[in-house]
Amino acid sequence: MRPRYFRLFAATAAVGTTAVAAPLAHAGPAPLDGLFALSPGVCANGAASGSFFRMILPTGTAAGPYLQNSDSRCSDRTVTPLSAGSDGGLVSGSYQPQPAAAFDPHGNARSGRVTTPVRFYGVDFATATNPTDPQTGVVTRLPQVFADGGTLSGDLSSLGVTWNNQVFNQGAPKPDGGLPGKTSPVHGTIDSAGNFVLEWTSQIVGGPFNNFTGLWHLAGRYRDGGRHPAAAPVAPVTPGPVAAQPPSVAARPPTPVRSGVPAAPTAQSAAPKTVAAPNLATRTIELPRRKTVPDWVVPALIALAVLAVVVFVKAGSLASGKRIR
Repeated sequence: MRPRYFRLFAATAAVGTTAVAAPLAHAGPAPLDGLFALSPGVCANGAASGSFFRMILPTGTAAGPYLQNSDSRCSDRTVTPLSAGSDGGLVSGSYQPQPAAAFDPHGNARSGRVTTPVRFYGVDFATATNPTDPQTGVVTRLPQVFADGGTLSGDLSSLGVTWNNQVFNQGAPKPDGGLPGKTSPVHGTIDSAGNFVLEWTSQIVGGPFNNFTGLWHLAGRYRDGGRHPAAAPVAPVTPGPVAAQPPSVAARPPTPVRSGVPAAPTAQSAAPKTVAAPNLATRTIELPRRKTVPDWVVPALIALAVLAVVVFVKAGSLASGKRIR
């Protein structure tokens, strides 16, 4: 074998090994175990920022039309502002379950660790992440948010809502792993300072709100497992203008009966909306998987690449006495 062929072989080996090692070095989404501290929802000057909730009518899409909340503080009553609960927001890597006594005698929700209970048609609703989904009885996966560069994804199958002595799973995916109807994967963004936006939709399955869909928009500052905040101040995330709507645009459900289960809201026909909805991404993001490549593989491949480079450099001297006659 002539020296130039030996060098060509060594160079090819080096390039090939580096090409294999590079993708493995990027192991994909990494879990963020810590607090996603929530910025409070604010409606001002026709715009919504921070954390808020909307409910999509059964005939609607992520762009609306939406159900009005008679108790909303916003000029557009389809927007319900949210604020951080006693834990400061959503914890990734740990459950924040609802209390054993989830309701008061009037049906108001008592869960208050993720978000502070907020009024919805005369009754407080709240959120929690539960090891067993109260609606279906199915064991859920640990709430987890992943980061891949500046992109967020996650599994919030354990997220549930309590309201008027009822429970509704509002996670994504659902506890059985599915994405029924308008349910979309958790997705979002995070910057170097820890400012984040998390969004998803979750269709209600069963009960008086069957086929209604919750649209969740959480924004704020991520803190690591030690609850250390980032240095820069939180910049409110403004998804876009939200104009006031006349009562005829969004359907109003009947006032709930606190002593029992209310009748299902009627999805009335709604006029087309001309104002852009919040910037909810509609792209599908595959749920992340844990890293399965052993830790020793990448260093071994890098070492092999270095060895191949050395062989390439020394190829002339190594092959000089081994030419084929």
